[in-house]
Amino acid sequence: MRQRSLGEIILEPEIQELYKPLYERHIRSIDIIRNHAHAENGVIFFDLISEDLEGYNKFIPYYLFPNSTYTVSVSNSSFRTKVSVGSNPWAPEIPTHNLATICERYGGGGHPRVGAISFEIGAVELARRVAQEIKQELGN
Repeated sequence: MRQRSLGEIILEPEIQELYKPLYERHIRSIDIIRNHAHAENGVIFFDLISEDLEGYNKFIPYYLFPNSTYTVSVSNSSFRTKVSVGSNPWAPEIPTHNLATICERYGGGGHPRVGAISFEIGAVELARRVAQEIKQELGN
């Protein structure tokens, strides 16, 4: 990067070979979240249980709903069912809830601005119930 610009480096075939699948996955993630998410009372909620999407850029919901303060989502991975909770770093209102404290009540944890709760694989209904309770709390 000292001899060539980033624009030149990104055009290299070996870089494109690595970049293209990552970018395509990212665009697919945006579409999936757009199709599943809705925002209400400052909280973005989406359930990805039916999707084959293990992991995604956690800033996508704030890109899609920039005026929201929090996100609550439910997803599956190869080793757990998960409720993710986050706060928008660009929110028009300062987040007031400590997300780690909320997640700890359900056996999870995190930080004041981001948290998660892991459940056993297949504990979908429990995860959905917990996600709805957290969504309700954050929206009040």
